Formats: sequence, structure tokens, C-alpha cells
Amino acid sequence: MNQEDERYLPEKAPIIIVQPGYATGDMFAIAATMINNKKYHVLISTTMDNDGNAKDPYDNSKAIIEFYRSSGIHQDRIHPVSVDGMRSPGQASLLKKQAISLVRPYGIPVGEITRNYYKPVGEGTQYIARNFSETMRSELRNAWDINESQDKAIKIWLETQGIPTSGKSLLILWSRFSGKGGDIHIEHDTSYWGIRQIIHRVADMYDAIIITGDKGYVKERASKYDETANLINKYYESGKVFNITEFWRGDSPKLKAWGGNTRLGQFKLYDYFQRHFDHVKHLGFRSGNLEVMAMLGYKVRYMEEEGSESGSRMTIWFNKGDGETVEGGKATGYERLLLREPPTRSGKYIQYQINEINRNTNEKTRPLAEELNTLKNNGESPESLSRIKELEKRIKEINNEGEAQKKKYAGSDLAPYRKDDKPPAPISKKDKSIYSVGFSDVDMETIVEYLRPAGWVEIPMKYERRIPQNKKEYQERLNDTESSYRDDRDKWMKN
Repeated sequence: MNQEDERYLPEKAPIIIVQPGYATGDMFAIAATMINNKKYHVLISTTMDNDGNAKDPYDNSKAIIEFYRSSGIHQDRIHPVSVDGMRSPGQASLLKKQAISLVRPYGIPVGEITRNYYKPVGEGTQYIARNFSETMRSELRNAWDINESQDKAIKIWLETQGIPTSGKSLLILWSRFSGKGGDIHIEHDTSYWGIRQIIHRVADMYDAIIITGDKGYVKERASKYDETANLINKYYESGKVFNITEFWRGDSPKLKAWGGNTRLGQFKLYDYFQRHFDHVKHLGFRSGNLEVMAMLGYKVRYMEEEGSESGSRMTIWFNKGDGETVEGGKATGYERLLLREPPTRSGKYIQYQINEINRNTNEKTRPLAEELNTLKNNGESPESLSRIKELEKRIKEINNEGEAQKKKYAGSDLAPYRKDDKPPAPISKKDKSIYSVGFSDVDMETIVEYLRPAGWVEIPMKYERRIPQNKKEYQERLNDTESSYRDDRDKWMKN
């Protein structure tokens, strides 16, 4: 350690955000934090070898690091740490030690590093809640090169897709299937039926509706959005609904001309829409992609069910009524539509199971908590102090048992598809069959309240606007998805 390193130099020390290499959803807020504040660094776990090949199929560190670099963040502020697996035992402790080692040369005691310089993956979200501003929004737009420079090329590509290049109103619906694709939070995945419900309900309110994001977790289902679009488009001469899910995977020269096959190029497309349509609204389930749309200044709402175990994480971004968050930063515009239930059978099943665990936990802890409060209110005695400690310990044990039970439903254990070689263990057909697919009438009204233009008056249409939930018995559709979808459509059309 040289002479300068031995001095106490907290003003020069980096703040380290520790990010697991699978946590792609957090990379946008972390990138925004690092763009705005040069003191921030990121330490990210990786299983990549020297050739850039990851040995863990859940390792997204390469894409995350590439996004940081493309955001103008210097490699010196990005610290990959090799691990055996994305969720290998003892990893959290290893990453924490590595983070501390990056700050120790500045002469800062370990305790102070842990309190002030070592930050968990959610620090990006926290930082934006505290610090977001119009100046920061401009910084992000500049760092991500969000401007009109590619408008001509984007317009040419849109024309090849038959998509309107301008108009009065545009709705962008975001599709998410990462949960069923082997990641986490299956309950926040999109429902094909739910998207159909939304489109039929509001199609005549918009000049165009675009479905973007994920196609689905199996290739056989990719045509579902096309068929939903076709059901509506036959009533409109120039088309109304356009499916561009996973457009970035294309390899056409017209797509590559504006960088549409890159992350930052994708941002440019949505900015084009924002500037060429008078009114644009984005709607999807909670995701990092929608966080970006809000940070860039677009009108966004994300859907989330009541009782979501992770729902509180993003509430610190909400507008508390005066344009600011509870943390003091400018509200980004990332606001929630709170639904009673998810639109998928899997989501409803998970919501029910978590609610049951919470109910059972509360039933066990309630009498103990009541006794604890009584003892505390009656004053302390040697006997009561002993009983208080006993009750507090037991309540903590019961709560920990409940949290352990809920982990099964928050992770990827129930996904019908896995990225590794382990056999999937999805929710059984029997367990899912009791639930309906799609949005309830109450939730649809919540959605339409956001989507309905001011002063809109409905007129009769040739197609049915209100599609109910599908109560049909659940059937496995992995092998013959297209034909089973047509069966559903035919039954609905007859009804």
C-alpha cells in the first residue's frame, strides 16, 4: 500500500453496488445511477471464461456488462467476479468481501465500508428515488444517444412492417414471459388471453396498437399475437394492431441500419413513437424495460397484483402528489395499476398459495403478539422479561418459516421451462385448472380507466369489445398450440 493509500480518503473511495449476474432487471437503474454519479461502481458475478462463454445458463453477466459499456461507463468501474454458479452457496459473502476489498485501499474501516460504501443490487432503484431530476433524464438520453438521428431509417423499417409512422394516438403493450422462460416471478408474466381482452376493449380508441417485448417461452406460441391482431385488423382497412415482439432478433439490413438489433437501438424506436404520435401510452407488467421508458419521459403504467411480495420495492418511485417521491427525487412517471389478481392461471395459483402462507403465519403469530403486547404494556418484571424474549423468539421463528415456504413461489422452481439440464417441475394441470385465464371484469375496468382517452365516447363496433375470462379447463398446449388456440377462438366467436 503506497503512502496515499494509507491515508483516510473517503471522498475518493468508490461506492460499490453488488449485482448478481442473473439480475438483468436491475441493470437499467444501476446504469442510470452510474451515469449520474461517477462515484458508483458495480461488482458483478460471472461464470464467463476468457472467451466470454458462460458455464451457467442463467448467467446474463455478458449482456449486462455490454449494456454498461454501451452506456459510456468505463471498464474501470465495472468489476466482474468469477463464481462457480449464479446461485452457488456462499456467493453473497464472497461478493461482499470483494466489494470491501475494492474500498479498503482508501483507508476506510470495514464497518464504515459496510454501512456506507457496500450497496446491494437494489441501490440503483433507491438512488433514482432520491436523486432523479430533469437534468438526470437529459443525462440518460445523452448517454443512450436517444434523439432523432435515426428517424429516417426507423421510418423505412416501420413502413416495411406496415406500421403507421405517425398519428394521433398509439398504445404500446409490453409482453413478458421471462418467468415461464426459467427466470423469476412467473406471476408477473403476460397472458395471451389478457392481451386479447385489452386489445378488443380499446382498439377503436387508438390509431395503432403495438405489441412488443417477449413472444413467449416456447416457439410454438409465437403466432398467438399475430392471430389476435388478425381478429381485429380485418375490421380496419389499414390495420390497427401490430406484433413486433422480439423484433431485435431480426437480421434485415433495414433493422440493423438504425441499430434495431441492439439494446440502445430499441430505445430509439420508442422515442421515435413518442415524437411522431401526439399521445402515446405504455402498459405492461412490472419490468426493467418499463422503468427505462419512464426514465426517458414516456407515459407508463405497470400492472401488479394485490399482495405482491416484492411490490414495495418500486413504490419509492411513485409520485406522492407533488411531482416528487417520498425520498425527495423527481417522480420518474413509473406508476402502478394495482390489480386484484394476475391474468394467468399460474399467477393466480401463486397468489393464492402466498396468501394462504401469510394467513397461516398470521394465525400462528396473532395470539403470541397479543400476549407480547399485554406483557409490554403491564410493565417489566423478571418473569415478564423472560416470557417477552421467548415470545419474540417464537414469533421470529414462525415468520422465518413462512418466508422460507414462500421462496418456492418467488423463484424459478415452478417454471415450465428451465435453462439448465434439470427437469422442470411446473405447476400441475390439476392445480391450475380451477383458475380462469385473463383479467377479471373489475381489473379490466382499472386498465381501461388508464387507457381510455379523455372524453372518449364508445360507438357500436362489429367485433365484441368485452371478452370474459376463459374458464375452459386447462389443457397442455406445448405440442399443438396453434390448433388449440383456434379452437379457443372458434368457441369464443360462437359465444
